[in-house]
Amino acid sequence: MKQNNTFVGILFMVGAIFSLGINDILVKGLSFKFPVWEIVFFRALSGVFISLILVFYFGWSKLKTTKPIGHAIRAFSSVGCVVLFFFGIKFLLLAENQAIFHSAPIIATIFAVPILGEKIGFHRVFAVVLGFIGVLVILKPGTGLFNIYSLIPLASACFMACSYLSTRYLMTTESSVAIIFYYSLALLFTSLFFFPANFILPSRIELVPLISLGIFGSLGHYLLSQAAKNAEVMVITPFEYSSFIFVSFLGYVFYNEVPDVSVYIGTVFIVISGIYIVYREQYQKTN
Repeated sequence: MKQNNTFVGILFMVGAIFSLGINDILVKGLSFKFPVWEIVFFRALSGVFISLILVFYFGWSKLKTTKPIGHAIRAFSSVGCVVLFFFGIKFLLLAENQAIFHSAPIIATIFAVPILGEKIGFHRVFAVVLGFIGVLVILKPGTGLFNIYSLIPLASACFMACSYLSTRYLMTTESSVAIIFYYSLALLFTSLFFFPANFILPSRIELVPLISLGIFGSLGHYLLSQAAKNAEVMVITPFEYSSFIFVSFLGYVFYNEVPDVSVYIGTVFIVISGIYIVYREQYQKTN
């Protein structure tokens, strides 16, 4: 891969981190006034409009699929991931929610054994154990410092792992437009099903951040896909994990959030584990 493509891939990843970080800040601020399901609804509504623009631009033929069940699994796994992530943002510090959520690649490694039939060797077992040590350091189970809400981003990470594995299954034959479109519809359908009885009518000014959720969220995921296309996964992964630093900084600036030292210690374990898992995957592909 050309060096300039690698640099472009890194720029795309940095842009994705910025977009998704802004999205987290918006969700946190909105959750002080609006029900989480209302925030999800506006995220879904704006996301559907964006996905429709993509369909009109690339053509309706992109929505044809030979794997409808795969799309359903991927779409609703992503829905579970996003909804729980939003609830995690509401009840936890941004940095804590982000750190635990980053255990998704570790969980995906475990799920890949029964779902995809992949073998897990000593190196991956070591990485998985290391990652979950990090999660336990943050969760602090069995102590008076344990917070039941900390299990929310862990559940979100489980759904993310399912979404990741189903995406790998779909990408062999399906278009990115179809994946985004069906996910957007699933999120909108789910948000309507759980539409809050305590819906708060937003003002015109409040509509701006609510609608922006779909814009920044969709832009972030688009930039992530472009980063993966332009650079090796091993190169861009460390930049993806740097989102913890960025979100922690934004959480301190906007909401005066200061995470406990255990969050930083646990994050180090999780990041090392995640990067090592990616390294082993790349190593096995090239050897």
